[in-house]
Amino acid sequence: FYWNANPEIFMFTENFGLRWYSLLYGSAFLIGYAILAWEMKKNNKPIDYAEELLMYMFIAVIIGARLGHVFFYDWDYYSQHLSEIPMIWKGGLASHGAAITIPIALWLFKRKHSDVSYLWILDRVAIPLSLGSAFVRIGNFFNHEIVGKPTGGDFGVVFMRNFEESVHVPRYPSQLFEAILYITIFIVVLTMYKRSKYQPREGSIISTMVIMMFVGRFFLEFFKSGPTLFTIGNLEIIRGHVLSIPFILIGIAIWYISKKKASNNTINN
Repeated sequence: FYWNANPEIFMFTENFGLRWYSLLYGSAFLIGYAILAWEMKKNNKPIDYAEELLMYMFIAVIIGARLGHVFFYDWDYYSQHLSEIPMIWKGGLASHGAAITIPIALWLFKRKHSDVSYLWILDRVAIPLSLGSAFVRIGNFFNHEIVGKPTGGDFGVVFMRNFEESVHVPRYPSQLFEAILYITIFIVVLTMYKRSKYQPREGSIISTMVIMMFVGRFFLEFFKSGPTLFTIGNLEIIRGHVLSIPFILIGIAIWYISKKKASNNTINN
């Protein structure tokens, strides 16, 4: 399949226009706000919480994703071009970085609102975050970036506007693989939320999302194109594998804490 879609929807000037990636990125936040507002209504919380959470997350995602790209993936370049670090319009965002800054931002939100617990906040944010992640990966597909490894055959997607390669070959559409993973996670956590009558065990939603996301990411990294850090047998380990492992362990830890906290509450009651 030859993919030659233009990343720009239309141009305002010769050098400035609206890109599919920007539209999808922005839509992720708008739909995220609608989901958060729905959650606040179901839990009898002020709608203002949804607006405030959205702002905290927006800032955390932009800062974290940018710094994640700078330090995790391209520090050799940015260490010599420090002035370009804030220039997000030139591209370069990494979801692993956002996964670090979002919990910090939500902790700051918790400090202002003592009527909700930290795990309660994380659970509510997990649902829109999983869907928003799918939007971002679809945007990457339109941008012809984060491409997969060559398939070694005739099947696959030929990214005609991937300017990092001089000869275009069929590659795995790793962006779409991830988008499908995130949509699946969204369906799972939303179903958990509804079946619990909007009062899930604290920590169960966020831990499920984190474990599914980064276990899935770990396996999908084998389809991605990137420099090999080392090999285990015939398996090439890239940076995304290494970065996913701590989040898998964190997800398991949250699940354990959630179960233990629920058990203690049952005994005390």
